[in-house]
Amino acid sequence: MRINPHSVSERIDWLRKQNGLSQEELAAALQVSQPAVSKYLRSRVPPAGTLLRLAELGCTTIEWILTGQKSYSFDTGAAGVQEPETAYDADWRITRKIAALPVPLKEAVMRIVEELVENKKERPATGYAAE
Repeated sequence: MRINPHSVSERIDWLRKQNGLSQEELAAALQVSQPAVSKYLRSRVPPAGTLLRLAELGCTTIEWILTGQKSYSFDTGAAGVQEPETAYDADWRITRKIAALPVPLKEAVMRIVEELVENKKERPATGYAAE
């Protein structure tokens, strides 16, 4: 598969806009200079470390940034890592919806998720939807 630098730049810009960041803010988040971000938005593929930080920021994968595709398994002839497609798609849809929210709402969602995780640790699930 061939990587198209122009398409990579478009996906980086899309992630920047989804997070409501200026080029300067994206540079700070990626721990690079603003001129470096400008180059990434003009068809220069970022180095591996920057791609990893960008993927984390955008709740996506380096694969998607580079190719626009996602894969569910890695088959090298042996037993590969398998991820159920439906789980990945559900996580991706939720992440995209949260990414489109304004920052105050994103923070509120994060607080709710943290509270749910803490409650689950304190009180293990019984398998019933409502108790």
